[in-house]
Amino acid sequence: MLLRASSDAIDAGADFHGAVGGSTGSVPHDDDVIAVVGEAGLVDAAVIVAVFNGLVRSADGIGIPLDDGMLAATVDARAVLGLDRFVGAANNL
Repeated sequence: MLLRASSDAIDAGADFHGAVGGSTGSVPHDDDVIAVVGEAGLVDAAVIVAVFNGLVRSADGIGIPLDDGMLAATVDARAVLGLDRFVGAANNL
């Protein structure tokens, strides 16, 4: 949801297929990330990914379900990423 919102804010669009090994043309500089943002930029991006990963794991670990609005807003993204197949998805049923 946050990726979609930030992508919409800069008129870039979010393509979740790239996150699961699919091809996407919507990620600028996807192969040249260090050359474009530098090592510090890559580290910053990795830290952001790690923080989100930790937050999601914490929420799943204690059984926090998605609220109705987020559940409805993420139907397409969850389908593309295959998230509903994970055990934690049962908290949302």
